[in-house]
Amino acid sequence: METKPIKYLIPWDFTPVPEFALKYAVKFCKVSESSSLVELVHVVQAGGMFSKSKISEEEAREKFKIDQQRIKEKYGIEVKTTLLEGNLFDTISEYASEIQPIMVIMGTHGIKGVQKLTGSWALKVIAGSEIPFLVVQDEPVNDRVFEHIVMPIDFRDEEKEKIHWAIKVASQYGSKIHIIIPNAFDSGVQKKINYNLAFAKKHMEGYNIDSEIHNAAKGKSFQEEIVNLAVDIEADLILIMTTPNLDFTDYVFGAQEQYIIANNSKIPVMCVNPGTINR
Repeated sequence: METKPIKYLIPWDFTPVPEFALKYAVKFCKVSESSSLVELVHVVQAGGMFSKSKISEEEAREKFKIDQQRIKEKYGIEVKTTLLEGNLFDTISEYASEIQPIMVIMGTHGIKGVQKLTGSWALKVIAGSEIPFLVVQDEPVNDRVFEHIVMPIDFRDEEKEKIHWAIKVASQYGSKIHIIIPNAFDSGVQKKINYNLAFAKKHMEGYNIDSEIHNAAKGKSFQEEIVNLAVDIEADLILIMTTPNLDFTDYVFGAQEQYIIANNSKIPVMCVNPGTINR
């Protein structure tokens, strides 16, 4: 029986940044024991203050032809290309839900310029997707594939879903999970954190996942401590869950995860949304 190829979807805007995502996909393809399919998708947008397309549909098709040939010659893989029309923030996640890739790998410029006022564009694209997003700011620094993963655990009920995703990733790549927990001043919150931590330890032991517990320093930003730990252990990935039901205020004032996504150390971040573990 022929198995379906593992699909990787990459948003493609013909700038150098999505090339970082492509290099990650190439690395994953090399270590995979199954056949793989890499698909580049470009969204031709219409109207809107921040969404006006820089190139036409015809120009995008010509650029895709050039990139397909260049990628084949440079990386030794053939990529599928898809041109879609719509809103950047919705169309990519909707298309990902339709074709069901194992992940969307997205390059980002981080948070700068107008994004400081409107929130991370990367976070807007990710929000609501049932497919995990791997967000990268740079090309891979080595050949390792998720050998060390940092995963924060807090008090939220949705943390259990993130733990399941961590187990799926670690089982596939033989990863070690480094769990970091915050210092809570409220005993009720601490109780919930401890419950989620016990849940994580139990299930990781059940799947023979190697793990280690780290405590964030008192009086410091938990988001900063997450990134600091990832830097200290030379982590290959930070795995987070997005805030449920993001609204405009989250984008303007900053949902906590957007600062991890755009971390200055440029460590890749996998983002999963609540309610997606059953896919």
